[in-house]
Amino acid sequence: MKIHLCGVRGSTPAPGPEFVRHGGNTSCVAIARDDADPTLLLDAGTGLARVCRLLGGRPFRGTILLGHLHWDHTQGLPFFRSGDQDDAVVRLLLPDQEGGSAEELLARAMSPPHFPIRPSQLRGNWSFGHVQEGDHEIEGFSVHAREIPHKGGRTFGYRVDDGAHTMAYLSDHSPGSMGDGPAGFGP
Repeated sequence: MKIHLCGVRGSTPAPGPEFVRHGGNTSCVAIARDDADPTLLLDAGTGLARVCRLLGGRPFRGTILLGHLHWDHTQGLPFFRSGDQDDAVVRLLLPDQEGGSAEELLARAMSPPHFPIRPSQLRGNWSFGHVQEGDHEIEGFSVHAREIPHKGGRTFGYRVDDGAHTMAYLSDHSPGSMGDGPAGFGP
């Protein structure tokens, strides 16, 4: 498993030389199998633009898994050039919640008058859906989704396993615990 930290900042992007080491883009982690192109993206903040560089301009073919719908986790979507290509194939999943379909929920921030197009109007083959808490097979990875405490909408943390390596992604969470260990991922 190869992990690319494309965006690690919260709330708003912060450009400048003081952020070169740790990055000034908002949440986005690209995961690939060894030296292959990334096929699993965790969150779609402004760091999503760095995924385009990883792909060398090629179209993205894979899944974007959102932890939650706050702007710092979604604001890169309208500017994701590798996903906005005729031959891109993108499945976007967000935590299951009330309030409409996944595309309708995303369109609350990405549609006129706030932005010129809706998510479903991005070029390529895009699909939008919800992910449930529990175990999933996504892009050849075993992914465990678990709700974590965070204000402002349902939020998931993810454990990703490729059979040899495991990583956990808990981008935002409030103090306290849910379940039997840290963030409910076990002892």
